[in-house]
Amino acid sequence: MQIVNNNHLKKILVLICSTVIFLAIILSIYSHNANAQEPYKSSPEIPVTPKGLVEVKMTVIGVDPVKNQLETRLQFELKGIYKKGPTYPAQDLLMTVNGANVEDSEITFKEGKPMIVPALKFNLIEGNINNYPFDTHIAKVAISLDPLASIGKKFAPFQVNPVPLKFKFNADVPGFDISYKPLEENSSIFIYIDVSATRSLPVKFFALVIIVIMWVLSIMALLLALKVMKSGKLPEVGMLSWTGVMLFAFPAIRNAQPGVPPVGTASDFLSFFWTEIIVVVALVIIGSCWLKRYHPPVE
Repeated sequence: MQIVNNNHLKKILVLICSTVIFLAIILSIYSHNANAQEPYKSSPEIPVTPKGLVEVKMTVIGVDPVKNQLETRLQFELKGIYKKGPTYPAQDLLMTVNGANVEDSEITFKEGKPMIVPALKFNLIEGNINNYPFDTHIAKVAISLDPLASIGKKFAPFQVNPVPLKFKFNADVPGFDISYKPLEENSSIFIYIDVSATRSLPVKFFALVIIVIMWVLSIMALLLALKVMKSGKLPEVGMLSWTGVMLFAFPAIRNAQPGVPPVGTASDFLSFFWTEIIVVVALVIIGSCWLKRYHPPVE
């Protein structure tokens, strides 16, 4: 009998190890694919002028679904007739961007001055944070550059034509998988994209693990309470303390989820609310049994 039990235990351990290895492989493959961003596609109708262009590099540095904001950093590299230095324009330039923290949606770059932009914030116009951890948020980004006439400058390309743009995208925000999609209006002189942010696979996996843990512990507490009620014996004080600690530990476990918003999310309706009720019922049953069956010792 002991040999059978040992073989059964070994099979369970092998199954658990195999499952862990399988999940680790899936996570590594998914993480590698998530880093590959969708390439920028210029419109074939408007070819990039060979005289020069400005390369716009956008890096996503933060996502805050609670505030509905996407935070980014822009870097510029000038080439051809627009270049006085690596980041110094040869002409005054005006950038139009739909940043939420940009006054009048315009930023001016002076000739011979470095093109430095503070962190830009874009509004998340789509997405419901209460769907955590399965929420998806989308921000629309629109950027264009136009030359400004300067005294002493008589170059027609500066004064008439919009600045050709080349776009590069990068995102590495912990807890999120971020990608972008060029829209129909996107072209070589106008950047118009949708930036999409979803919770990463490890975050979703961790949230699901928390859900399972809450259900398992709460059901164990309820089964224990029912067994105590049927036994007719005095429950131990340790049962009361264990169930009571669980009641106040669940909110802490719930808040341990990465990037979890305030109470009211999908994960709360899947586990937190119901498991708290189950633990309360178990605590009431055990407490009632203890009060009913406890008899102080006679002196």
